[in-house]
Amino acid sequence: MHETPAGGLGLTSVRTAVLAFALAACGSAAPIVAPPGPGSAATAGSAVARPPDPDLESTPAEKLLRIDWATVPIATDADALALWLQIAPTGADWDRKLDELPAAPPLGRALAKQLLRAGNVSCQAPPPLVRSCVTQLVDIPEPAPTATFDDPCLRRVLALWAFSQLEAADLPEVHDALRALAALPPPESELVAAAIGALPEGDQDGRLELIGIAAAAGQLEIANRVVGSLDEAHLILGVTRLHLAGALEILSAAGDRATYLTAITDEKLPAAARTQAITELVGATDTLAPDARAALVTAAASPECAVAARAAKALADRGEGRFVPRRPAGHTDAQLMRSLCVLASFERLQGADEASLLPGFLPAKGLERDTVTFDPSPTADDSHLVHAVDLVPRAEAVLPDLEDLVRALRHCVGTSCSSAERDYRFTWKRIGPGGQPLLTRMERQDRPPC
Repeated sequence: MHETPAGGLGLTSVRTAVLAFALAACGSAAPIVAPPGPGSAATAGSAVARPPDPDLESTPAEKLLRIDWATVPIATDADALALWLQIAPTGADWDRKLDELPAAPPLGRALAKQLLRAGNVSCQAPPPLVRSCVTQLVDIPEPAPTATFDDPCLRRVLALWAFSQLEAADLPEVHDALRALAALPPPESELVAAAIGALPEGDQDGRLELIGIAAAAGQLEIANRVVGSLDEAHLILGVTRLHLAGALEILSAAGDRATYLTAITDEKLPAAARTQAITELVGATDTLAPDARAALVTAAASPECAVAARAAKALADRGEGRFVPRRPAGHTDAQLMRSLCVLASFERLQGADEASLLPGFLPAKGLERDTVTFDPSPTADDSHLVHAVDLVPRAEAVLPDLEDLVRALRHCVGTSCSSAERDYRFTWKRIGPGGQPLLTRMERQDRPPC
């Protein structure tokens, strides 16, 4: 033990003085608190009272169900329905009540199978809203807090829960229920996808069947997405039997040539898939095999303008100029507008150095063009339409706004066509010997922005 010299500082006093100096140098006026002594309350073990931490000491939630699970019968659907009615789920508590089911699977499986087989899960969404010229789709609503077991919106979320309870042995018992769920139309999507996904990937025939049911119900987005899980043989059926573009995208023109040849002439396949099939099948080859040429000749007569134009371009690029769009031979509005539709899609495929074919559709004086454009202004009140009429010489005429015009020509009534951005109107007149119909006037009007 060290002695303290008279008039000097002990070790503890020195440390205290140094600490006080350091704090003073930093501008702190905080007092120095000595540690508790041996006789303090903290040393004696007395604790300061504090409220419980809810994260560490949570109070168990009160049970919602008073059911003796060991005595509940579940041998039949009637038993399972009786148990559902005893559970009495509502929109406010269904998830908490189902969390109280025992971990043993038989109860959950019985409840799931009964619910899926009973159906009544189609919850109707409210109609789409139209705001500022844009249709806004509305999601399927959650069940109301007061919804009871007979409410389709509550049964829908219970059905989604039911899929988590099923085991492989249960699937044959709910096969008809899965088919019914796959047939639900849009905007439902979760139940449709869950029904298809419930089947194991090894059940290729079963998955193909449900995908076909979903596609027939208008669920093309889901069908095209999940069809990729099929093997090659079933992908081919997805193209030839179900006409799904998603299946064709996975196959290759080199490895599945016969399927691609079929796709080119399949009017039930989307036009975009067929034009892509032509591009991949033809490739950069200079000559066409007889089977490919035959398919292209058939496609060149397709009612789908984009398909007809793509096939005609492939043939024309290989020396068969007779397939190039020419002035219409027919005289009805439908025949005239189809010829213009194919022309627009054909010109979209042309290179920058290729001349427009539109002059062949025009009289010698040229094309009268009536254009109405929307002139925006910083203030909406000052915005206005600008009207201009001019005569375009025949040799200088080209189709305007080609991408938009192609879209508009898919939506025509008589000789008037519309896209989201513009309205078009075409005037045809019979001119010259034989009364050959020619395009004399085109009106193009912008739609004011929403």
